Amino acid sequence: MRDLVPRTLESLWPWPDFDELFFLPFGWRANVPAVDIEETDDAYILTADLPGFDKNDIEIELRNNVLILRGEKVQRSERRFLRRERAASMTRFERRFTFPAEIAHDKVTAEFNKGELVITLPKVKAQQGYKIQIQ
Repeated sequence: MRDLVPRTLESLWPWPDFDELFFLPFGWRANVPAVDIEETDDAYILTADLPGFDKNDIEIELRNNVLILRGEKVQRSERRFLRRERAASMTRFERRFTFPAEIAHDKVTAEFNKGELVITLPKVKAQQGYKIQIQ
């Protein structure tokens, strides 16, 4: 029975960004968007919830199979609030995701619609072997 229980918490987390977790009394994460990552035969599809963000507030970078997702909302300081409950909402974040397969960098696409960001990262197709004639 003991063999069924993971020995470390890292074994419960499938992605290498485990060190991003913030252990807080009210939840696991603070100031980072919720993300789903789906794998198909041809691609990885990352979906992030970014309510209140505009597409101009988001930056996406891909380096050596590491996707870097950054965002920052600009706050207007001239506003005078009678009540403010959203002050602790997410205004700046950065997340990194490492993918196990090679990504076709030139074919990556990103779509942003109604606060949802969908990034499609196509995998590099394995090259077929071929015979070489001896001359």
